Amino acid sequence: MKEQTVLVCEGQFLSREGIKSIINKNPFYSVNGEASTQEELEAKLNISKYDIVTIDYAKDGRFDLESISLIQELAPMTKILIISNEDEKSRIYEVLGRGINHYITKYCREDEIFKALDACRNDEKYYCNKVLDIIISKTFGKKEAKVTELTAREQEIVKLIAQGKMAKEISGLLNVSIHTIYTHRKNIMKKLEISSPVELITYAINKGLVDLGK
Repeated sequence: MKEQTVLVCEGQFLSREGIKSIINKNPFYSVNGEASTQEELEAKLNISKYDIVTIDYAKDGRFDLESISLIQELAPMTKILIISNEDEKSRIYEVLGRGINHYITKYCREDEIFKALDACRNDEKYYCNKVLDIIISKTFGKKEAKVTELTAREQEIVKLIAQGKMAKEISGLLNVSIHTIYTHRKNIMKKLEISSPVELITYAINKGLVDLGK
C-alpha cells in the first residue's frame, strides 16, 4: 500500500508536534511538511504535492476559512482533514458546506485520527461523534423529521452513499446503470425533503443504516 504524504497546518507549536508524532506512528502515512501560517501553507502547496492536508482553521488567526479555499484551489486533488475544537456551530456548518468530508476534534483518540486518515485515503467520509451531533441537531433539531419510508433498494443506496461510494461504484455493486442510481438519489432527496449529501448522511445515521462515528 502506497504511503500517503501529509502536510500538517497548525498554528500552535505543541499541537503541531503532537499531530505530527501521532501520524508518523502509522507506517501508511508520513508527515512531509508543516505550516504554522497561511503564508507557509501557500508556499508549501506551490512547491510540493500532498495526499492529505490537516488543518485547524479556527485558532490564533493563523488559519481561517479562506485557508480551506486556498487548499481547494491550489491542490484540488488533496484531501482535507479538519482537526479543530471549533465551538461555533455556524462556522462548522459553513466548513461542511464547502465540501469538507473529514472533520474531527482534538479530543479524539489516536485511533480516530487514523480512521479519519484512512477515510481520506479511501475517498470516504469521516466525522467524529461531536461533529455528527452538530450535523444532526441542524437537520433534526428545529423540527421533527418527516417520516418517510424508503424502499429497501433506496435504503441500500442511502447506506452506500453515506459510506462515501460514488455513483459508478454503486451501479457496479448493485448491477444497475448509473442513470438508475441518479434517478434513485433524486427520488430519495425529494422524499426526505433534503438537499445536500451531509443531510443524507445524517438521515442514514439517524435511521441506523450506517454509523460513521464509531
